[in-house]
Amino acid sequence: MGRALLGTESVTVPRGRDRLEAAVEIVDSVCARHAGNRESAVLVVPDDPRCRVGSAATVLHEGGCVRVASELGAQLTYLTQRGLVEPQSTIAVVDIGKSGTSVSVVDVGSGIVHDAEWSDAFRGATVAAAVREHLLSAYGTSAPRTPSADATLDDGVEWALEMLAVHRAVQVGGPFLGGSVTVFRTTVDRLVLDAVTAVSSWVYDVVARGRRRVDTVVLVGGPANLPLVRGVFAQQWGEALVMPAEPQSLAARGAAVLAARTVSAQHRFASAS
Repeated sequence: MGRALLGTESVTVPRGRDRLEAAVEIVDSVCARHAGNRESAVLVVPDDPRCRVGSAATVLHEGGCVRVASELGAQLTYLTQRGLVEPQSTIAVVDIGKSGTSVSVVDVGSGIVHDAEWSDAFRGATVAAAVREHLLSAYGTSAPRTPSADATLDDGVEWALEMLAVHRAVQVGGPFLGGSVTVFRTTVDRLVLDAVTAVSSWVYDVVARGRRRVDTVVLVGGPANLPLVRGVFAQQWGEALVMPAEPQSLAARGAAVLAARTVSAQHRFASAS
């Protein structure tokens, strides 16, 4: 029930490759290593938050080859299962993803989504791009960069942003004069402070003009690991803010809980039959 993580697997999907096909291959690979089966798997897929309004986020859909859940539904499942939100409350889930930021106002007990908005004004890719351009401007060489060097730099920046959640400085390799450079958390904070402040204000406006009073604001997504992001939102929301550990994998862990419940229900039905 969400307390034992048996294993994870991550792959890079080449351009032009069907993402659903790649995702199902990962499902089969994980199932094979842990004696599972595809029929009990739950696959989380991104969706347009604005299409969620009026529907129950936690409903599972039959996707043909696997069961499919929305990101919000999986996140809400895990938050509820871990007791991070009250069953009778209305919450706003702020999901800062790679392509944008969404705000979904949802009733915890029923899973019904009352309001949802999305904006690409602040996203994980924006943070990575700002750090990348800063490093190239400050330390880059005049020599032409190869696609391989660009890919190495992109991977290094992504890794640095993950590590800066717990470290004040990290080393990043790339097409730099010294071969590698030090990225400081204070530098990243300076580069994105205005954008983080702006998205925090946008979230506040979305919640304030919504149809329901919100009891709790939950911050999820990879950039939610950054101390600056957590600090700005904490100033805005105070004790109403919930910041789960490992916010970037909340949907995956929620999908695991949904899968476990599905298997349990199947076993009960088989026993009754």
